[in-house]
Amino acid sequence: MWLKEVFKTEKPVIGMVHLHAMPTDPRYEKDKGIEYIIECAKKDIIALQEGGVDGLLFCNEYAIPYTANIKGITIATYARVVGELRSVMTLPFGITCPSNPYATYDIAVGTGAAFARANIHGSSAGVYGLSSNDPGDIARHKCAIGGENLKVLTAIVPEGSEQVAKRSLREVAKTLAFNVMPDGILVYSDTPGSSIDIEQVKTIKEVTDIPVFASNGVKPSTVKEILKYADGCIVGTGIKYDGNFYNQVDPQRVKELMKNAREAR
Repeated sequence: MWLKEVFKTEKPVIGMVHLHAMPTDPRYEKDKGIEYIIECAKKDIIALQEGGVDGLLFCNEYAIPYTANIKGITIATYARVVGELRSVMTLPFGITCPSNPYATYDIAVGTGAAFARANIHGSSAGVYGLSSNDPGDIARHKCAIGGENLKVLTAIVPEGSEQVAKRSLREVAKTLAFNVMPDGILVYSDTPGSSIDIEQVKTIKEVTDIPVFASNGVKPSTVKEILKYADGCIVGTGIKYDGNFYNQVDPQRVKELMKNAREAR
């Protein structure tokens, strides 16, 4: 399984590096500038690595509300931030840009990422309206920019959304595996921070051989149960100070979570 090749372990735990808002984002703090984004990300990277996670996943998380229309300056800033932090990183890292798989791949290839998280299939409806992905065009873009070796994790159903086509989870998983062939399938809960439905993990694993990850709701108190069934997980808010989305990563929470993860493994 490719997971062990990239992360050097079974059932890897990937820690989120939530990047502060960038130029053109509504929450961008112009008075603090790009150096502040780098400084905050550096603190989180150090806390995650010292706490023992197996990989890092960068996301321009504070770009809320997200848009597929990501401007060039934002993409350039994102790449600059990751590039300046390469010297601090000792772990494999990935890239995700919410709502835009093309930008995700561009930044991932440009920065030398090992993997990416992107929505690359299906049509869904949610708080951001209707979203539709063309998996064939997205796959061709990935190849055209030299991303053939980039591993891709994609949601079975995007967070906070429902499929436009009402199909069973089993059917979606089977056709996703056959037609799109992602390297990993992500399971989300209904709302940010809440635990995933383990039954969804079991169903997907029954019909595909693709690794299944829990993509939210991972905390020190839930990671053991999650890793009984999932092939890995992504953790963000659950290891921040006070479990608050906008806080920095808490080194002690990371250590506690990883202790439980190692016991589960």
